[in-house]
Amino acid sequence: MAFYTVMIPPPGSGGARDEIEQARLLPETFAWPAFVLGGLWLLGKRLWLATLIYALLWGALLYAGNRFGLTNGALLIAHWTIALFLGLEGHNLQARKLARQGWRLADVVEARDLSEAERRYFERALAGEAAPSRLPAPAPARTQPSGPVPVIGLFPEAQGR
Repeated sequence: MAFYTVMIPPPGSGGARDEIEQARLLPETFAWPAFVLGGLWLLGKRLWLATLIYALLWGALLYAGNRFGLTNGALLIAHWTIALFLGLEGHNLQARKLARQGWRLADVVEARDLSEAERRYFERALAGEAAPSRLPAPAPARTQPSGPVPVIGLFPEAQGR
């Protein structure tokens, strides 16, 4: 079973039902297309900043290869390292882009595939539409203990300095 992160659009982009219908589900799995295609995948997902960093990194690697004589093996290791990073973090890059645009995390769904994840999310979201928010209550504020506080470390007693 895989987990899917559900992102909904920013407030003001319609009613609650419209936000539910515009939700994007991002799998929390390895991004094989990002691993194989790299920069093309970044361009296809419109991750402009990540594409720019990817291009600059490759430019720096090629420059270092020509200037300092890096072997083909070193460039190959760098290529596989970058590809592995994109495969592991590709979907997180998408989620961070959406969060910067104001999208909010709505839910995390466990399902076998995308269609089952969508069904589970829509069932939960539409059932909870009439009910109040399912967010947990805030934790009670912690109180400061009275008297001496034991300190672990190099200093024997806690003193405000």
